[in-house]
Amino acid sequence: MCLARCHLNMPDTDVFRLRKSNLNAFLFADVGAESNGMPLSVVSMLGRLGGDPWATAGRLAGQPRDAAVLELAEIITGTARAERSNAEIMAIATRLASLLPSMGPTSSRHAARPGTQSSALGRWSGSTLALLVLVAAAAVLFLRAAGLL
Repeated sequence: MCLARCHLNMPDTDVFRLRKSNLNAFLFADVGAESNGMPLSVVSMLGRLGGDPWATAGRLAGQPRDAAVLELAEIITGTARAERSNAEIMAIATRLASLLPSMGPTSSRHAARPGTQSSALGRWSGSTLALLVLVAAAAVLFLRAAGLL
């Protein structure tokens, strides 16, 4: 009998952890309806990959947003059981990526000083770059679907 404080390797029993997760908005978001009409959530879609959905979501949150969009588009293409156009897949991936918490540096630390341009963006605005990334991703998905990649 252990009268002093026993140190056992017990599983974590914080049953309220999910309510505190900053990944919940992303993980429990709706991907869309499956071909049988059933709704598909991100956590279910990521679970089909065979890994831990929370670990995958954390990894996606740590990526640049455009990389996360492209990876989500590939995951949706490979796991969702519904016919969707490349444009629909990219729109879903973009919406889902916007729900990921930002794990990178804050934009205020990297903002250009007033009167100067950011060296990373030059004269390109963020929305222009995002549009270019989406067009490139849609082109890759189209070429892959056509069997050219």
